[in-house]
Amino acid sequence: MMKDEWCINTINTVETIREDVPDDIFITCGSFEERFLGIPKKFKDYSPKYFILFKFTEENSVREKRVKEMHDMLNLNESSKNYIMIKVEHGKSFQAIIEFHNFILKKKISMRKSYITVDITTFTKHLLLNLMFYLIYFLSDKKIRAFYTLPERYASPDEGWLSFGIKNINIPPFYWNEWSSIKDNLLIILLGFEEMRAWSLVDKFSADLNWLFATNPGSKPKWDNYCEDYNARLLNVIPFIDTISALNPNDIEITLSKYLKKDIIDNYNIFLSPLSTKPQLIGVIKFLVKNPNIPINIVTTTVEHNTPYYSRGISDSFEYYLPLRSLDKNHILEF
Repeated sequence: MMKDEWCINTINTVETIREDVPDDIFITCGSFEERFLGIPKKFKDYSPKYFILFKFTEENSVREKRVKEMHDMLNLNESSKNYIMIKVEHGKSFQAIIEFHNFILKKKISMRKSYITVDITTFTKHLLLNLMFYLIYFLSDKKIRAFYTLPERYASPDEGWLSFGIKNINIPPFYWNEWSSIKDNLLIILLGFEEMRAWSLVDKFSADLNWLFATNPGSKPKWDNYCEDYNARLLNVIPFIDTISALNPNDIEITLSKYLKKDIIDNYNIFLSPLSTKPQLIGVIKFLVKNPNIPINIVTTTVEHNTPYYSRGISDSFEYYLPLRSLDKNHILEF
């Protein structure tokens, strides 16, 4: 496989990256969603050297139940030497990355030789962006694999909103690139199924220009038009300018390259908010890695999830291999 090639596979069983050699680190993020358990249920004989769980500190009894199910399923406990739980506060996820970095130093793990698997399914966008930045800048070869699991279904607007607007707007420190007072502001939103989240962001941001991208094809054929249906009122006010694939990160990189031409880059401060799938976020990261000279600021939002109506069940799981930038001494981060 070539270094710049992204591989996407459907999986039924989790296997090691290298045949008969344990992965160095497996990373996941605790969630109230049932699909958090999708990858652990596929472990079979998979046993990484270290198992890392990021878990948010806000109280959520359903999330605690899911984490306990995972513990019981995989025979994990907090006293295990190879199991590390890292607590995360919303809006302060980089502190958790520092704790992860300190764990790497303590265990004397060589990040240039490690093989790492990340189940991105239930990470928040803010935490996942920070984690991927850390891994991309510390690993020199293609040694990161990502898993993503779909739910069986999402709640429809008739059943209840998936989330309620936004609590605040954030730009992760390593994704703040450039702003000029003599440029107009362009807000790009990759739309998912949360209309109120997108509409609140448009309202609070008050950009000079808004670009909306609708997700189509969807994660499942029957979901192809869901994004447009869920965001119907918003799209009546601001039509989308193109569509993007829910599961193919390459499509994001191609689409952004199509629209972010020199005249846009020269005249706008560019802000991009990925409100859609995690594979699309991986596509955004791919674009940033391949285009380091395009100053894009990544915007994340904090929301209140409508937990009983968010997603239900566990469906297909996908595997992605991510190419990384080559390291030189100028790219090594200091903590």
